[in-house]
Order: sequence, then C-alpha cells, then structure tokens
Amino acid sequence: MPILPQYSKQPLSFDAKPVSIWRRDVGSLFKTGYVPKTPFRELSVFSRKMSFLLGAGVPIKAALSIVSEQLPGRGLRRLMPGLTSRVEQGESFSKAIKGTGAFPAFFCGFISIGEATATLPQVMEQLADFYDDRAQTRDELTAALVYPIVVSLMMLGVIIMAVTFVLPGYSRIFAATDTPLPALTSGLIRVSEFMTANFVLVTVGFFALPVILFFLAQSKRGREVIAAVQLRIPLARLGVNFRLSQALYLLLTAGLPVSQALPLAEDVMDNVRVRRDLSKISAQMEAGKPFWENLREVPYIDPLMIGLARVGEEAGRMTQTMEKCQVYYSQGYKRAIKRINKLVEPIITLVLGVGLGVIMLAVILPTFELATVM
Repeated sequence: MPILPQYSKQPLSFDAKPVSIWRRDVGSLFKTGYVPKTPFRELSVFSRKMSFLLGAGVPIKAALSIVSEQLPGRGLRRLMPGLTSRVEQGESFSKAIKGTGAFPAFFCGFISIGEATATLPQVMEQLADFYDDRAQTRDELTAALVYPIVVSLMMLGVIIMAVTFVLPGYSRIFAATDTPLPALTSGLIRVSEFMTANFVLVTVGFFALPVILFFLAQSKRGREVIAAVQLRIPLARLGVNFRLSQALYLLLTAGLPVSQALPLAEDVMDNVRVRRDLSKISAQMEAGKPFWENLREVPYIDPLMIGLARVGEEAGRMTQTMEKCQVYYSQGYKRAIKRINKLVEPIITLVLGVGLGVIMLAVILPTFELATVM
C-alpha cells in the first residue's frame, strides 16, 4: 500500500495575516514558454567572437561575459545572462546553450562535438562560416523577392483607386448622356460597383486574408502543402541539395559518421517533407541499407549527389565528396538567385505595364466615345 503523508494534528491557527491571491507577477500571466529562433546573423556573430576568444586562451566563462556585451541583436543578448549563469554553475557549454531553447539542434550538436574532441574554437569558427553563409543567402533571396512584392502591391493599389474612384464618375456621365460604355470599361465598372457596395467586407477581407493564410500555413496540413509545392520549384530543390551537402560536410569534418550526422542535418532543413525523408533514411541506414541507395529513392535529390555519395561511401572518402557537392551546389544556388534578380525586374515591369495599360484604356476609351457623341 502507498504510504500516505502524515499531517500535523495541531489545531489550526488563524493569527496569520491573509495572503492576497493577486500578489503575483502580472507578466507571468502572458508567458507562453515560446522562445523565438535566433537569427542566422546573430548566431554567426556569436560563434565568430567565441571562436576568437577561446582560440586566444580566454576561459569560456570570461568569454561569455565579454561576448554578451558585444552582440548586435537583442534576442541573443537577452539570453546571455542565463547562459553565463548556467556555465558558472558547472553545466557544460553545450548543455547550457541547449537549455536556453533558442539555439538550433544542429548548433548544439556541433558544439557537443567540439567539446568532446577539444576543438571548440575551430568548431565555433566553422559554425560562424556556416551561419554567415546562410544569412547571406537568405538576404539575397529576400532582396530578390522584396522588389516584385512591393511593385505588385503598388500596382494593386493603383488599380483599386482607379476602379473605386475614377470609373464611377464615367459611369454617371455616360448614364446622363445615354451613351453605351465600352465593354472593358463596363466590366471594370461592375467590379467598382461591387467594391463600393461591399466596401467594409472587401476591406476586412483584404486585411484578414494574409492573417488566415499565415495560420493555415502554420497548421500541419498547411506545412505539408507548402513543402510539396516548394519541392516542385527548381530553385527550392537546388537549395535542399545545397543545404544537405553543406551540413553533412560540416558534420563529417568533425568526425561523425553519416548515420550520426543525418539526424543533426535534419535541423538545417526548413521543409517538413525533407525532414521526414531524412529521418526515414536514418532508420533505413540503421537497418544496414547504404546511404547512397537511400538517397536514390528520394525524388528531389540530384543524381550528381547520389553518384558522388556512392563513390564516397564505397571509397571511404565521404567527407571529400560532400565537400565537392557543397561547393558545386553553392555556386549553382547563388547563380540562380542572381539570375532571378536580373529576370524579375523586366517581368514585373511588363506585368505592371499591361495592368496599367488596361486601366488607361478603360479610362481613355469612354472619353473618345463621349467626344464623338458631343
């Protein structure tokens, strides 16, 4: 039988002052336990500074105190006192950064390797290069997407203003003169009348649609759909091959076998389907199936990587072959982003010209019709 706790038989005392149930930290009511992801740029700066200090012989506790005052972003800087405190209390560096919840599993795993092999400064330098490259690539891709998004929004705003405020005036003038409107203008006026009659609904829908799409994208089904669509885009497939070969090369240079490197490489991938496929490959490798044969069953893995993985696995030179892969895909990925930057501007200019041309025709044609009547 379980032993029940023994309670005191002394009579209760009511002399104590009552304790207010409201005496608590109000901020705790809003704590969700969510820790935002640390940006790649902050991870790079943190790793670079730690590598320099540790390589100069500075103890890790002193290095953390120095770095905490030099970080550019607020997110990681806010976590540094807790991280430093954990290390001062005797935790290992890898366990302390994992306990913050703000560092990627790939980062934490690589730090563990550096501690185990007494090569922490070199490992931190490799991480700095890795995340600096990721930050630079993401910045280039973002810059390639910002221009078309801004121009498209501007064009949409011009179209909405023309349809809502300009064309209704033509409608009233032509109704007074009993003159038929051109088909193009008539169609846009119907759109204008609908938007005017349902202005509140259209406005709410315009602002609510991005919010709804965001929450749908965060759902499990939404992530699956986005993952499937991404892997149909050549640039996204190239990015997957680049990130996988880059992560594997970094982990293999630290001395990990492929079977142990794959679970850490999963954390580098943003696509849920890729993560699931890598997890499946890890399970099949534990059953004895070679790595390159598992890669051959994944449709978005480039045949070049499969061939080099086979050569590397059979010759015991996997590190060298993954190095060749990551250099090749890195160059191809960056060339593709630059190509997008060059192609997007003329395409957007063409689309913008066509859209504005349609609006201008819808405005000018009625003017000619009215002139002929009068």
